[in-house]
Amino acid sequence: MFAMPVREVHVSDFLDELGIRTRRIPFGGTIETTFRCNLRCVHCYVNQPADAGVERDRELPLDRHLRLIDEITNAGCVSLLLTGGEVLVRPDFAELYEYAVRRGLRLSVFTNATLVSDRVLDLFQRLPPIGVEVTLYGATRETYERITRVAGSFDRCIAGIEGMLARGINVKLKTMVMTWNEREIEAMRSFAHRLGVAFRHDGLLNPRVDCGANRNPELQLPADRLAAVDLSDPATEKRFRRSAETVLCSGSDRQRSQFVYSCGGGHSSFTVDPYGNLLLCLLSRRSRFDLRDDTFMRGWEELLPRVRSRKWQSGSICENCSLLPLCGSCPGVAEMEHGDPESQVALCCEVTHRRTFGILGDACGHAPDASCCLKSAGPPAG
Repeated sequence: MFAMPVREVHVSDFLDELGIRTRRIPFGGTIETTFRCNLRCVHCYVNQPADAGVERDRELPLDRHLRLIDEITNAGCVSLLLTGGEVLVRPDFAELYEYAVRRGLRLSVFTNATLVSDRVLDLFQRLPPIGVEVTLYGATRETYERITRVAGSFDRCIAGIEGMLARGINVKLKTMVMTWNEREIEAMRSFAHRLGVAFRHDGLLNPRVDCGANRNPELQLPADRLAAVDLSDPATEKRFRRSAETVLCSGSDRQRSQFVYSCGGGHSSFTVDPYGNLLLCLLSRRSRFDLRDDTFMRGWEELLPRVRSRKWQSGSICENCSLLPLCGSCPGVAEMEHGDPESQVALCCEVTHRRTFGILGDACGHAPDASCCLKSAGPPAG
């Protein structure tokens, strides 16, 4: 018998073949295996102690995770992200990971890299993930451990990164930009460049979702400084410029949707939290479907379409804003901030205006400080 050659297909063509843009298929998913973590980062939006027994007992058990993998692959899932908390605090991570790979899923992993052991390295080398993203909190030990609040974590993180690279694992680095590490962003970017890996940053800190506590306001960069960090990186500036010119300079009016949710959440992607709740995405957590005693397809077919069917109701200025496709906010962010997916998030609004004005100037049709939109909005809900 002769083996038939496998035809290579560009991912965009593959998505077109699946009809992913017109049909509801759960092509990509995220499973948060735990909210527990061995670090105690000051900014983290999910950060339960690694040894918290009550939290561990609440988490979805391995056998249900394995059945969930069967259910999502049968439903059409192709790409899966395993994240936390810190995924490696679960002793059954290797079993879950291997089962997902052997079911044919393209697996990605988010980790802080401090728990990357020889066993993990052997696993990743034997069954390589599509990529492993590691969050770097500072370029120096002092800054990194000021944020993680765990002595020795910087050296363990670097050792984990270097160990994965030595085994040929596809590693990417990222950071959360805060007032405490703002001055080390360029050094972190240079470190990634020396390693030959990609680097990205994000500066919009989220409130905690695991305990309801507010984030530390001291950590959040103001909009002008955050936009300056964004535009100081040539690759990031190029990406923003391309998006801004496509949205605002194409000469055609944007087709505005009557629906609040226009992203892929609940249409081509999903999230499952550590306790077995099916969610639209990582940020939109108020509507949930319990998978402990029910099936993925029931939640996919019943709950998520109902959430996505919401039409604009409040007269929010965001509904018709020409910068909406460029905005760092979304219904999930708005829900986390104010409890209402239609509400305006002032920081996101101003950052978006400052980025866009920095690229296009007056041609963007908006004031750089977002006064054109912020003054038109009422007080936030919630």
